[in-house]
Amino acid sequence: MGSNQNLRELQWLLQMIKSESFNPQSISFYLSHRTSGCYQETENSVNINISEDSLSYFSNILSDLGTAKNIQSSLTNLEFHRVEWGLEQLVYLGILLQNSSNIKQLVFRLNRFNIECLSELCEVLKRNRVIKEIMISESGIGPVGAGLIASALKLNESLEELQIWEDSIGSKGAEELSKMIEVNSTLKLLTIFDSHPITAASLISAVLARNRAMEVHVWSGENGERSSKVVEFVPDNSTLRIYRLHLSGSVRVACSLGWNSTVKSFDMTGVRLKSRWAKEFRWVLEQNRSLKEVRLSKTSLKDKGVVYVAAGLFKNQCLESLYLDGNWFSGIGVEHLLCPLSRFSALQYQANITLKSVTFGGGKTKIGRDGLASIIQMLTSNESVIKLGIYDDESLGADDFVKIFKSLERNATLRYLSLQGCRGVRGDVVLDTIMQTLQVNPWIEDIDLARTPLQNSGKADGIYQRLGQNGKTELETDTDLFKDMPLTEPKSCRVFFCGQEYAGKDLSLEITMSTLV
Repeated sequence: MGSNQNLRELQWLLQMIKSESFNPQSISFYLSHRTSGCYQETENSVNINISEDSLSYFSNILSDLGTAKNIQSSLTNLEFHRVEWGLEQLVYLGILLQNSSNIKQLVFRLNRFNIECLSELCEVLKRNRVIKEIMISESGIGPVGAGLIASALKLNESLEELQIWEDSIGSKGAEELSKMIEVNSTLKLLTIFDSHPITAASLISAVLARNRAMEVHVWSGENGERSSKVVEFVPDNSTLRIYRLHLSGSVRVACSLGWNSTVKSFDMTGVRLKSRWAKEFRWVLEQNRSLKEVRLSKTSLKDKGVVYVAAGLFKNQCLESLYLDGNWFSGIGVEHLLCPLSRFSALQYQANITLKSVTFGGGKTKIGRDGLASIIQMLTSNESVIKLGIYDDESLGADDFVKIFKSLERNATLRYLSLQGCRGVRGDVVLDTIMQTLQVNPWIEDIDLARTPLQNSGKADGIYQRLGQNGKTELETDTDLFKDMPLTEPKSCRVFFCGQEYAGKDLSLEITMSTLV
């Protein structure tokens, strides 16, 4: 660590730049300081403070750095704080960046550029083949500056990370950056903080439409509000999370997902959606071949929107999990949602066999009689759904849940049933029906009764105990018991054809080994 004796005069710094023993890896410039000086913070990092009456030193230092070969090979990071750039200084910076072979990071905090200086900086970026990361924070580049940077990165083939913090690039600047994304395939990380969340839609849409493996983070703090994230895409885990977006932006994102192959998990929980968005998302479900999980919880979708989503499920062949809890649809929406997951005759094929988990319900979801009939039909005939969730339902009574559990007696596919928060899961009749179902159906591994009257009253313990017994599906044996037993040659074998009713339960064949030989 440095101490006060490390504070040197700027004249000393100019002399050290020409010395071969001066090989810093990081140099930070701080302008508008009261006093000028050079502070060697560590062996490899130097802070340069320049006061307003010593601004001429800034140009001299940049000029000397651009010609010092020992520094050109060692320098990796450059930072500029509170610099009001002139064209001459930008020219010197351009020479330094052009001659340096190892500068990877370039940071501008609270800087000021006029259009001429921004143009010069972007010309440098067009030619540069070394810099990997650029960060611009609170430097007022605006839409014009964003457009100039975008034009430079259309030609730049080395930059991997671009961060623009608290600079209002606006929708025009975002559109220019989105055009750059369509051309640039080397950028790996894009982070934007803008006062208007509208910038997020065009940026993320370009990334998705071009299948870029680019990590994207867009933040916004509108009208002095606390900053919050708008969009997040992490290609490493193939997850796209939309936190808040206006309707037209949401529709644009949906359109970009149609032929996308980089997103596997799509989460729009809490974003208010309308049927117009769902209409576009139907096409996504029909065309997309990569989405595995979609979360649309608490998105205010009504019957019309859910009907569009359900229509997309008829042709979808990849989606495995769909979350629709906390929405505003009724039994009509439930009926359409479960239709592609049901069979209505023995001769009919189930339309969708890839969806394994589906969740719906909520205080504003009115399942009603039509919805209940659809749930029972799906549970009776479905052969693919492993997990079903009905959350916080207030429309179904105890008798309705008795019917649901009765329908599970002939279901050999469902493993997990979640009824958390459902008010109708109450009383001894429901408890007895669940226990009877578990005696008949050994395939159910878990029933979530959290926040239900049945669990709140302490009556669910027997259910969980029974589920624990069902979970032991494999007989635990000790192979050492058979280690010393003599082996005998089999003379015959017996084959049983087993299944549900009318499936050949009572048929058995005995075949002697002699006939097989």
